Amino acid sequence: MGLKVAIVGLAPSTHHAAPWADAEWQKWGLPWDGYWARMDRLFEMHDMRLITGPYARYVPDYLDRLRSCEVPLYMQQEYTEVPNALRYPFEEVGATATPYWNSSIAYLMALAIHEGAEEISIYGVDMDKGEEYAYQRPNMEYLIGLARGKGIKVFIPEASPLCKFQPTGIRFYDHMPTYVDRYGWLG
Repeated sequence: MGLKVAIVGLAPSTHHAAPWADAEWQKWGLPWDGYWARMDRLFEMHDMRLITGPYARYVPDYLDRLRSCEVPLYMQQEYTEVPNALRYPFEEVGATATPYWNSSIAYLMALAIHEGAEEISIYGVDMDKGEEYAYQRPNMEYLIGLARGKGIKVFIPEASPLCKFQPTGIRFYDHMPTYVDRYGWLG
């Protein structure tokens, strides 16, 4: 059986639905997730200044957590502060998936595509409009399309807004059309 990757973000809408007890699925996630110890791979793609400086995560002893990871921990580079960190393979992954990665989750998705996953399921990743991470959504949807174009089966839970029609209009001169379930003028 081929590689099956469950990408796990933090959105409570579907985080709980990840295949936590299914050993066929590798769980890839973020070390600031409360379930970090249940992951098979972790990704901390932020600059070290954001990990250790005044804007560091509000996770007690976060640097100690990173140092204690017993699974692959991908970071921007190898750091003396985190001797177990692996440098993310930017060049190799970039040859497979255009390096249009503007979120931590995008790095997970791009690596899963690069490694030839047969199936990818995405949990806890909403990137919904009006949310802090909404600007990251087009990037993630691009990667989902890329994966599907390569024949990778991608599952997105029904509760996730990823790859779903958004009925929000955009300004068109002095009008603000509203769309219900298709593109067109509805009023």
